[in-house]
Amino acid sequence: MFDDIDQLKRKLDQYRPLSPSIIKNLLDDLIVRWTYHSNAIEGNSLTLLETKVVLEGIAIGGKLLREHFEVINHRNAIYYVEDIIKKQEPFSEWQIRNIHQLILKNIDDDNAGRYRQQNVLISGGYHSPT
Repeated sequence: MFDDIDQLKRKLDQYRPLSPSIIKNLLDDLIVRWTYHSNAIEGNSLTLLETKVVLEGIAIGGKLLREHFEVINHRNAIYYVEDIIKKQEPFSEWQIRNIHQLILKNIDDDNAGRYRQQNVLISGGYHSPT
């Protein structure tokens, strides 16, 4: 497997430096896929294509508004973290709470950016979240 990865890396390196348009396309694709898979794990029913369309600013009929906000908020949280990295800021509790606020914006504004006030249970699971 690692040999295959190394071979693909060498092939990619032949095209370096990548043009700004290719880099933008790769980053856009990464954000769509990352957002789709992250939200799908949490039960969001939008498909990969629908996720891309929502990120382009188009609403999907028959889908919950919450699902649209989950997509938009996830992308905004990615941009926020990228900005922290570009500024080389040390990561802090305040920033983590800001990320949480971005993720829950227009979904659960009362709890966005705040610590839990009640215990949470995972139905059918044995893990007890903090």
